[in-house]
Amino acid sequence: MKDNIKRTKERIKDTGEIFTPSELVKKMLDELDYDWKNHDHTKTWLDPTCGNGQFLVELARRGVKAKNIYGVDIMPDNVEETKRRLLEIYPNDKKWIDRNIVQGDALEFDYLNYWKTNEV
Repeated sequence: MKDNIKRTKERIKDTGEIFTPSELVKKMLDELDYDWKNHDHTKTWLDPTCGNGQFLVELARRGVKAKNIYGVDIMPDNVEETKRRLLEIYPNDKKWIDRNIVQGDALEFDYLNYWKTNEV
């Protein structure tokens, strides 16, 4: 899927944005020691540099529930693109997507407390 964000050479240089191709995302997830056919619906998945949501969208396609998918990205437009893509898969889970996909600096983000203080 092509995103709607204009990626200039300057932006890439300034932010270090590199996006993982869909086929590589699928291959990487296939390499995990995880039974995709029999999900453990208590597992939480986090992408601390989610970009446009490549990994998170693939998790959704594999049946991971919206409430168990979390993402952080420093670029607000990437966060919005990730939310848009996830809403295409989970049209009835906007509350979870808005809560769990957030803008922030992955190196400084308060992972332990942010979601505790932002309950649905």
